[in-house]
Amino acid sequence: MRILVTGPTGFVGSRIMDALDAVPSPSLRGMSESQVREMVDRTAPDVIIHTAALSDIGQCRKMPEVSYHANVELPLWLVRTGVRTVIFSSDQVYSGLPGPGPYTEERAAPANLYAEHKLEMERRTLEAAPETVLLRAAWMYDMPRYGCRNRGNFLMNMLRREEIAFSSTQVRSVTYVREVAARMEKVLTLPGGVYNFGSETTLPMMETARWLADTLRLRIRITDAGRQHDLSMDTGRLQKSGLSFPSVTEGLMQCIRDYSLMDE
Repeated sequence: MRILVTGPTGFVGSRIMDALDAVPSPSLRGMSESQVREMVDRTAPDVIIHTAALSDIGQCRKMPEVSYHANVELPLWLVRTGVRTVIFSSDQVYSGLPGPGPYTEERAAPANLYAEHKLEMERRTLEAAPETVLLRAAWMYDMPRYGCRNRGNFLMNMLRREEIAFSSTQVRSVTYVREVAARMEKVLTLPGGVYNFGSETTLPMMETARWLADTLRLRIRITDAGRQHDLSMDTGRLQKSGLSFPSVTEGLMQCIRDYSLMDE
């Protein structure tokens, strides 16, 4: 199977390139629909894994047209090529739902422009190609990978800062990105539709941070960021399809072992 990965040097795409025998896509930034189609025709993939996006919520708010192009138009144009596509969406589509999680895929309510664009992308790509697989991904983390961007993430923020604030009420499914990459081969066999994708937890973010600080004996001051919206996800649909993730703390422990972060 010939797999094309967009964003191959990005945070998620680079780890997927490590895990799969895949073809890297050129940058899609600024491409027109005809240029996207020409690139796909030239590459001739059997499946596309689309990881490229503008995911900074603040930048999306400041540059709505750029966000729309990156987060709605480009993935829509990819599915219109007729090649089966797996697209990364976001847990942010739950950011405006009333009440606590964990949330299932049936409901969503965006509370920011980035999430609005992601939700519109989901709807339009499924309308254009019902076999499209959409992954509502949790906040992912990893140590830096040589030669690739390592955006701010939970683990690196904890390791680099002397003081940090997390909510004592927000439950969120932070996930080891290499666990994500390791599951992509099976993701390619999923039926079309939307899937919550990542580790589950019942711990508020402040408690997850305290667990990591205690485990690694970090000298970091953790303060309460106040009430923030729940972003925890129910991954039952994914599990019924034969895919599951370790819990948040299990995933963090695996990352700790992989990188030998804990003193023996």
